[in-house]
Amino acid sequence: MNIGKITKKDLLRINQGFGGNLRSDSSLDFAFHRLENKKLGFYKKLSYLIRALLVDHPFSDGNKRTAAFVAIGFAQENNKEIDRELLIHHIVSISKNNIHKIRNIEWRMKNAIK
Repeated sequence: MNIGKITKKDLLRINQGFGGNLRSDSSLDFAFHRLENKKLGFYKKLSYLIRALLVDHPFSDGNKRTAAFVAIGFAQENNKEIDRELLIHHIVSISKNNIHKIRNIEWRMKNAIK
C-alpha cells in the first residue's frame, strides 16, 4: 500500500471490512489533498491520514482498526520494521487524547515504524 497511491475509495473499502460506514469525509478530503504534496515525506503524509481517522472519526466504526491497517500497510510497502504493540498504543493514545498536532503524530509513527 503506497501512501501516494491509496485512494479514498480504498480507504472506504478497508473500513467497510471493519464494519464501518462513512459519516463525514471532509477531514479525509483534506488528508488526501496533503498526500498529493510531493514535498512532504512518508511519515508526515501518514500522519495526516492517521489524524483524519483517529481525531475526526470519519467512520461510524473501525476508525482505529482502519488506521492500524493503513499504518501497517504503509510500513510493509516501504520495508519498515513495525513495533505493533507500540503502534497500537500510539493509535489508542492519539484517539483517546484527541492529539491533533501533526508533529506529535509524526513522532509517534516514527517511534513505532522504523
